[in-house]
Amino acid sequence: MNGKTIPSKQGQICKIKNPLPDENPAETYLIIEDVSVYSNDATIYVVSITDLQRNISNPAFAPRKAITKRELTIVADDLTSYVTSWNK
Repeated sequence: MNGKTIPSKQGQICKIKNPLPDENPAETYLIIEDVSVYSNDATIYVVSITDLQRNISNPAFAPRKAITKRELTIVADDLTSYVTSWNK
């Protein structure tokens, strides 16, 4: 991934382009809905990978974050390729 692509499908892993001062710029997020039906200016929901790990026994308890689709950049096409990239 080139790190400049706006998310286009559910399951992609993204980062926030311009995080707020209270947000971790290294945090990654999982796209949890079909974003192909939304414009780039629409608000979509994501889940922090860290929060998913904290709630591994019940992922539904991981808080959802609303963010404008255009504010996200893809870092991996799916969770498997993201985790695999850690070993490279």
